[in-house]
Amino acid sequence: MSGGASYLRCKHCKGFYETSFARCKWCNYDDPVPAKDGQPRIFPDRETCRAIQIAEYEQLPPEAHADCMGPPKNDPTLLCNCLHCGPEGHTFEAIEMRWMTTERMWACPCTTCGGRGFSFDIHSAENKWQCDNCGHFYVPANNDYRSENAKCPKCGSTQASGWFDSGEDEYDPELDGVPDDALAAAGQPLLPNDDLPWDDDEEEDEDDEAESGASTGEYDLGISWQDSDDEDNDDEESFGSEERMLDDIDHPRIHDEGDKDWNDDDIPF
Repeated sequence: MSGGASYLRCKHCKGFYETSFARCKWCNYDDPVPAKDGQPRIFPDRETCRAIQIAEYEQLPPEAHADCMGPPKNDPTLLCNCLHCGPEGHTFEAIEMRWMTTERMWACPCTTCGGRGFSFDIHSAENKWQCDNCGHFYVPANNDYRSENAKCPKCGSTQASGWFDSGEDEYDPELDGVPDDALAAAGQPLLPNDDLPWDDDEEEDEDDEAESGASTGEYDLGISWQDSDDEDNDDEESFGSEERMLDDIDHPRIHDEGDKDWNDDDIPF
């Protein structure tokens, strides 16, 4: 989501995507909504796109608004990530989630990942607390993330979920691998060699022995590592071929009327 970018809208998935993309980043279709002159219609900014999506959200059926895993009503602009899309996926606003009429579920904007439900597969990408009482998302006053600073600006509750600053000293990666005298100068305790839980020299000796082909045969289980590697590669290839699901618009998954409808009381946490 780029600041100052202009956007296109995909006719296939109805998602908005930056004009810098050759295809829709949500479904990979190249089918933008046209303007009156037949050229792709350009939406000037994210605010314009958001206003359209909020208006469309308000027109959804009551069951979509009642779904407990829909986008948070008090923060539709909350930036989110999808667990199914993973770190390579795109960040999106909560209001960009899709209501799947065939499944009667809220979904990630991506049509091939299978991500469903806010707080289930879709989570906040922002460092905000969520009030345990009313569900409001907020940043603590003065960006002070200590637990005693928790107070919801909407309902006043002091109970919240999210990342908390424990106040304890955290690991400093800049001190990793520096000489002992530098650690001592920084006031860091030194471990004697005998107390180290690993021995690099022993590991190097084992690696050298393996490379030279020397073996006592004590652990020879008759396993062919070549065969094992081939099987692992086959598994990886088969996993990769099924990594993305079929487009859920072209291949809709139908909600079974015999399935039990879930509500807040059915969730055990």
